[in-house]
Amino acid sequence: MSTEQVRDWCNGDAQVVIKPVIDLDAHHHTEAYVVPDRLVEQTRLTHPACAFPWCERPARRCDTDHVVAHGAGGPTCSCNLTPLCRRHHRAKTHTAWTYDKTDAASYLWRSPHGLHLVKDRGSTRLLTAHPPDA
Repeated sequence: MSTEQVRDWCNGDAQVVIKPVIDLDAHHHTEAYVVPDRLVEQTRLTHPACAFPWCERPARRCDTDHVVAHGAGGPTCSCNLTPLCRRHHRAKTHTAWTYDKTDAASYLWRSPHGLHLVKDRGSTRLLTAHPPDA
């Protein structure tokens, strides 16, 4: 569409924001630790909620987390980013909670007590009912 057409649609006080189309299947990558806006937006659109088990906080209110930590060699790219709300991001970073991305929308979580849980497309299921013997 032309600039003139957009201008015609806008009335005096209208505010218009034009954003590029993001291909949700494309693989984007950067060498930097800081996640560029385009990757943040792609992550939020492909993962609508926090990836932590049973959490339903919308991705728009979450941090964008490196599944494999950047400091441990994890890339800043489409396949290594996921939304975690601040509470669960801190739990993953500062406690013994760990997780792996098993496919584009599934995560295997391990609790500090040895429980294993799968969060898959918004639903959570417990894989181990009891912690392993010490």
